[in-house]
Amino acid sequence: MVKPEKGLIAAEYVDPRELGPNSPVRDLARAFLQELRDKGRSETTLPRYARFLVEFLDFVGRDGAAPRVKDIDVRILKAYASHLTRRRLLSGRDAGKRPISAASKNLHLIALRGLLKFGVLLDLPVPRPEKVELAKAPDPSPDLRHLDEQKLRRLLEEGFDDATDDGLRNRALLELLRATGCRVSEVVGLDREKLALDPRAPAPPDGIRVADEVTVFGKGRRYRKVFLNEVSRRLLERYLRTRKDKDPALFVTRRRKVDGSYRMSVKMAQHIVAEAATRAGLTENVSPHWLRHAAITAWAKQESVPFAQRLAGHQNVATTSRYLGSTDAELKERYKKRFG
Repeated sequence: MVKPEKGLIAAEYVDPRELGPNSPVRDLARAFLQELRDKGRSETTLPRYARFLVEFLDFVGRDGAAPRVKDIDVRILKAYASHLTRRRLLSGRDAGKRPISAASKNLHLIALRGLLKFGVLLDLPVPRPEKVELAKAPDPSPDLRHLDEQKLRRLLEEGFDDATDDGLRNRALLELLRATGCRVSEVVGLDREKLALDPRAPAPPDGIRVADEVTVFGKGRRYRKVFLNEVSRRLLERYLRTRKDKDPALFVTRRRKVDGSYRMSVKMAQHIVAEAATRAGLTENVSPHWLRHAAITAWAKQESVPFAQRLAGHQNVATTSRYLGSTDAELKERYKKRFG
């Protein structure tokens, strides 16, 4: 069964010149996604935008309605924003238990703004994008996505037994995420030829035949260098030695994809990290981004914020600074040392 968002992306070409006030809103959405692809938006961004737009299309098209472009007005926008405020989580540990966060709501609304901006550029009778008001999202708690050193060590060391092939692969994934601070999409997008050294080349000084740096293709379609530590390199070398397949992907699973590859998906990597946390006895709902958070925090505190900014691939130093809030436990420890 094809997911609705994939169907929206894979739909037949829509010529923007044929769009008018009486065109279905779905055709406008399809043309907008075509525009994003033409502009070079990543293959991870497109499905996310499509998923958000599918929810908007389902909202305006409920009860069998077939809304046209000219039917989209400010009242519909207000009603949809109100719907999002009350909409419950659809997946995850808290599915159905609580509403989506203000930040998640804004992701939906930003996609809708993009759709309206595209409509305005085509001179279609749609509200201007600024008519979609974003929610006031509170600053994230400093404890959010934070694991102290003890819990981080438990996650990395106790999550999986590297005596098995899958356990070794999973530990290598965890250590690579922690060492490089990469986004999960950047890691699963790596090919092993970028890391495995030519076996005919002279042995490196430390004897580990895995490169200590690699170029990743990251957010905003930008390339950057990231660096591996000794632990991640040793685990990767052991993992690559177990591989008998010819798949170019660095991390693979037993499940074959439509394109014939066995490359690990982002969802599978997320599942591995969550399973590691459960196995390590952690109660936090840990995701791969927690490991990126841990890496950026360590770089900034032990070196400098600009140092962390470059390694993280952030364009704005303010983005890096958001990772640096001290937790209440850290504040208490520092207070006790200084003021008793």
